[in-house]
Amino acid sequence: MRGLWLRDPGSYEGYRQRSPPGVQEAAIALLGRHLTSRSSVLDLGSGGAMLARLSEIGFRDRHAVARDPSLVGDTDAAVPKEWSVVSLDLGGDFAAHYSRRFDVIVSSELIEHLESPSAFLRQAHALLEDDGFLMVTTPNVANWAGRVRFLVSGELRWFDDRMRARARHITPIAGAQMRGMLDEAGFKRIATAAAGSFSGPLRTLLTAPLSAPFLAFLGRRGWGDCSIYLARKCV
Repeated sequence: MRGLWLRDPGSYEGYRQRSPPGVQEAAIALLGRHLTSRSSVLDLGSGGAMLARLSEIGFRDRHAVARDPSLVGDTDAAVPKEWSVVSLDLGGDFAAHYSRRFDVIVSSELIEHLESPSAFLRQAHALLEDDGFLMVTTPNVANWAGRVRFLVSGELRWFDDRMRARARHITPIAGAQMRGMLDEAGFKRIATAAAGSFSGPLRTLLTAPLSAPFLAFLGRRGWGDCSIYLARKCV
């Protein structure tokens, strides 16, 4: 019954995905359409699944920052020896740890857990090569369900008391806020998308009469549970 009502994010190559089903696939596809180099990548807030996907599209110089450097806390996968994985405070001056830059930085479902997203983006900017790419995903508070939730309760979806206590979701970021922070941190915005959903087929069917008017107006961005932002470092 749970599979019909709510979808589990599952795992990829043994690494548990921490985003709604479909988000990582959409993010990789979006990134692949714009990449000019696939040399080096840094995964900030890594759980392993995104880095495994990036390995499969050609990245060979792979680095990650993870809460647990072993990446095995809740998965069955071991860290490949060719990955470089460290534990750093991503709310602090983590750029100082590295004496090099990266072609691509990705951060999936992390920024909403930080007290200062702007500081995080500036740190990422410092770690990118000139014209390097940054890709960030975060909960989409402006999708159709989020708009209904706010209309009814005045609270943002994914950022109520329960999610703050359970997942430490403390910083909701809508499109205008992310666009402004990226600009201020020295990035040129390249593309934005919405993707992924925890809703199973039964839930999707039962909520269709409510979601249909919003989706007709909002399009694809009104459906996805996560927003995906792709930006390029300005020099």
